[in-house]
Amino acid sequence: MNRSFSALVFFFFSGIFVFGQGLAKKVPVDGQILYEVKGDKLKIEAHCENQTDKRLSLTYKLSIEQHDSNNNTVSNSQGGKKELEAMESKTLSSTSVSWRKGSSLRATLKIYHKKKLLDTVILDLSSDSIEEKSEK
Repeated sequence: MNRSFSALVFFFFSGIFVFGQGLAKKVPVDGQILYEVKGDKLKIEAHCENQTDKRLSLTYKLSIEQHDSNNNTVSNSQGGKKELEAMESKTLSSTSVSWRKGSSLRATLKIYHKKKLLDTVILDLSSDSIEEKSEK
């Protein structure tokens, strides 16, 4: 009785494990936020790659919130629509902001298809972390 119960429990959980492996869906798009510092300017670009074999009509929103050493805050939000062919990668939006010592920034990119959120990307930067990276 004990052996058959153990075998039954083993097969039950094995079935759940195998069934659960198929539940992970491939994300149809891959969003990215890229940045580059040139002097006192920080350039930010929002990119998207269509990872499907179908054309997608996407909407997006890029939100940027920047703080300086005096606790001043500047916010900017951009949005729009883009068509991406199958397996195509495209720049959705780009902007530049002033960048000084003591600055920090959070950029958030949200990508939608038919009002369904497909991807969210968040980029957190501080002038201190960028200076450390460039010195190494």
